[in-house]
Amino acid sequence: MVLDPNRHADPERWGLVPDAHVRDFFPEEDPVLARAIAAASRGRWRPAADAMRDTRGDWDRRARVTLALAREGARTDEWLISWRDEQPDEDLAVLDAAAWVLVAKAILGESDEQDHVDGFHRVLRRAERAARHAAELAPQDPTPWWTLVQIACGLSFDQARFAEIWHGLRCRAPRHRAAHEDALEYWAGQSSDVMLDFAANAGPALVLRAAFLLEDDDPVIWRTDLVTDAVERLLAEDELSNDDRGHLVLALYDHNRFTEVIDQFRALGNRADGAPWSRFEDPKGTFLEYRVNACRKAKLKL
Repeated sequence: MVLDPNRHADPERWGLVPDAHVRDFFPEEDPVLARAIAAASRGRWRPAADAMRDTRGDWDRRARVTLALAREGARTDEWLISWRDEQPDEDLAVLDAAAWVLVAKAILGESDEQDHVDGFHRVLRRAERAARHAAELAPQDPTPWWTLVQIACGLSFDQARFAEIWHGLRCRAPRHRAAHEDALEYWAGQSSDVMLDFAANAGPALVLRAAFLLEDDDPVIWRTDLVTDAVERLLAEDELSNDDRGHLVLALYDHNRFTEVIDQFRALGNRADGAPWSRFEDPKGTFLEYRVNACRKAKLKL
């Protein structure tokens, strides 16, 4: 998508928050999780253990809490070591596996030299062992299987091996949102046609995510019947996540539906965090550029 660099419209005139209020990072808003992260940063593990225990059975919330604590565990593992020494349990195992995946990604992010790639693969194999162990300790929990989905992406598992993991996930949480999003990344590395079939079966939000992943190779993807239908279905839903609204912005913008783009920005408020903005080099700048251009072009169409 090519954005017009001219800035002739004022987003505030459309009821949007001022540019200066838009942010691409927000502190953790869940007070229990925020306290657990703060305690972990000081080497204390019990608040994290309590936060993890309270998510059992609420698998989407467990995914979010696991990811947030795993980020802290990848940054500093003193509290994880203390937890392991004092009272290891299934929640620690689940969290430990997720943290190893983030450690691997950090290694790869440092450089594309072969030794970093080798280190990435080596740590992911360790993460796989940890995830399998967690799955044994918590047989009803889909979270270790979600971790395995991420590992399958990084290690480029063949489709038969991925199918075994996906079956394990689906048996435990057939609508696990985070796992579906990561599975989309796996299929993106296999075949665009297969990825689109997977997304179509998973729902309209995944279709727009797939389109975003494919747009560099297929610039007309946003105009396909599959994506157009997904846009209408999402617009008919009562509640949308900020990530879904972000992808709707891209789709509606490509369709020149600028007043509806502004509606989505109005609902997003000052939130330039999350998808798809985090995938751009300058998340806030990209958010603001789409926003001001939508306002200018909507004005021209009035």
